[in-house]
Amino acid sequence: MPARAKAAILGAALVALTLWPLAHIGLVRRYDVNPWKLAGWGMYSAPRSRSLGMEVFGRPRGGGPLAHMAEPPPTVRDEASRYLERHRWLRRLARPAALAAAVAAAEPGWDEITIAVFEPELDRTSGMIVLRALVHRYTRDVRGVAYAGEVDPWRAGLPPPLLLQLTPSR
Repeated sequence: MPARAKAAILGAALVALTLWPLAHIGLVRRYDVNPWKLAGWGMYSAPRSRSLGMEVFGRPRGGGPLAHMAEPPPTVRDEASRYLERHRWLRRLARPAALAAAVAAAEPGWDEITIAVFEPELDRTSGMIVLRALVHRYTRDVRGVAYAGEVDPWRAGLPPPLLLQLTPSR
């Protein structure tokens, strides 16, 4: 390989190495990607949390309040574990579509599925660790389960005792 080609490859690698932290900052701000992941050098800007929690709710056909899936079947539990591992890395970039499909199969009477993921976060104003929620909503249509978007936890219809544990939305 000629010296000129080697220098070009080395130069491109140095440019990529220099620009990646800037791109990673954008991913963390826009999509809430975990600053500890994807080699972004932001790992010391946020505490590393290993604890994640999740609750699954559904709205029965005909409306009414959300029903809690208290004892999910093994298929739902397996999908929940896979989703939480992806969420730990990618947060808002990871959608629980496979989990919603498993819940829809387990609960055919639900027209709406709400998946709430909880994780501790450093509140930069108080310096305290607070609980934050990311709520995904899915609706059932003729093709199956369709993503209806992220929902503010305070407007998602979650049970009040659960909301009392959360920090207000950003």
